[in-house]
Amino acid sequence: MLASDYEREDAVRALRSHFASGRLDRESLERRVERAYRASTRGELRGLLADLPRAPGGAVGQRFYRMQRELLPYHAGAFLSINGALTGIWAATGEGRFWPAGVLAPTTILVVSHAFGSRWLRTRLRSPEPND
Repeated sequence: MLASDYEREDAVRALRSHFASGRLDRESLERRVERAYRASTRGELRGLLADLPRAPGGAVGQRFYRMQRELLPYHAGAFLSINGALTGIWAATGEGRFWPAGVLAPTTILVVSHAFGSRWLRTRLRSPEPND
């Protein structure tokens, strides 16, 4: 698959980050940057980074993603338990005005934000798997 300008720039940013981390010397950086700008396929760009760690500093993001992904079921469970109990109390006390909405609305926003944030983070951390 053909590489886009954005993918070339992303590869150059990664190479510069590896240079700053001491994984590449200046000569190797310059040679790889030149090849990155001439690359026509994603495979060529991957080849420039193949012998380097996947993403400098990416391990922190991966750990954060795993942690918050593991916490999502607990967050959803607490949401269901608390809001279910409040709705049950409301129903048991003769109903009337739905006062649990004061808790239900903001906690719904929090759980949905957590779920969508998890999905967004996963897509940001996932490297593209192009077909050449």
